[in-house]
Amino acid sequence: MTTALENVAQRQAALSATANALKATLDRTRWTTLALSIIGALLATIAAQSDGDVRWWLAMVGTVALATGTFLTARLMGSSHTAEWVRVRAASEALKREGYKFVARAAPYDDDATRVSLLNAEHIKIEETVLDLISKEVQPSAPGSMPTADITPDEYIDRRITRQCAGFFELKAEKYRRLAQQLGWAEFTLALGATVITAVIGAADKNTLPFHFDFVALAAVLTTIGGAIVAHVEAARYQFLVTSYRATARRLRNESAMITQPFVAPSPEWSAFVTRCESILADENGAWLAKWTK
Repeated sequence: MTTALENVAQRQAALSATANALKATLDRTRWTTLALSIIGALLATIAAQSDGDVRWWLAMVGTVALATGTFLTARLMGSSHTAEWVRVRAASEALKREGYKFVARAAPYDDDATRVSLLNAEHIKIEETVLDLISKEVQPSAPGSMPTADITPDEYIDRRITRQCAGFFELKAEKYRRLAQQLGWAEFTLALGATVITAVIGAADKNTLPFHFDFVALAAVLTTIGGAIVAHVEAARYQFLVTSYRATARRLRNESAMITQPFVAPSPEWSAFVTRCESILADENGAWLAKWTK
C-alpha cells in the first residue's frame, strides 16, 4: 500500500521529469534558432557576393535557415510553452518543500494526529494548479530525490542545505557563468571585428584591397551575429540565474552557520529553522518564476 508520503514523492518525481523535458525542448530550440540565425546571415552575405547558380542556392538555403528559425521560435518557444514549464517546475518544487517539511517533522507536520491529512490536502492543492497539463506529463526514469521516510535534523541539514548548495546551486551558477562569459567574449570578438573592418574599409581604397568582396556587408553580418548572441544570452537569463543561485546558496549557508546547538525534532526551534530554509528556497523559486513569466 502506497503511503501519503510515497505518493507525494512519486508525483514530485513525475512533475520534475516533466519540467526537465519541457525545459530541454526550450533549450534545444533556443540553441537551434541561434545556429540557424548565424547560418542564414552568413549564407545571405556570401550569396550577395556570388554569381549564377551558386548565388541562388546559397540564398535559398540561407532563407530556409532563417525561416526555420522563425518557425521553431513561434511553435516551440512561445510564452505559453515557457509558462507551462515554469508552472510544472513550480508545482514540483512546492511538493518537494512540503515533503521535506513533513519528513523533517516541522510545522505544520509536527503533530502525528494531523500531519498526514495536512500533507494530503496540500498535495491536492498543489496538483490542482497543473491539472490542465497532465497530457504533457513524463514518467521519471528513476526515483526522485525526495525522501520517503522521516529524517533527522542532521539529515535534513545535509540534504537540504549542504548538498543543495554544493551539488546544485553552486554547480549550476558556475556552469551558467562560464557559458555567459564564453558567449560574451564571442560577441565582443565579433563586435571588434566589425569595428576594425569598418575602420579599414573607410580609410582604404576598395580597389587596392586583395579580394573583391563587400567587406561592409561582412561587417554588417558580424554585427547581426553578435546581436543574435546577445539576444540568446538575454533570453536564457544566464546572468540572473548565476546571481539567484549564488545568493540562495549564501542565504542557506548563513542559516546553517547560525546553528549553535543540536536541534530536536519536533520542536518550535526546529520548525522555525526549517521554515526559514524552505522560505529561502521558495523565494528563489518565486524569483525565477517571475523572471521567466515577465
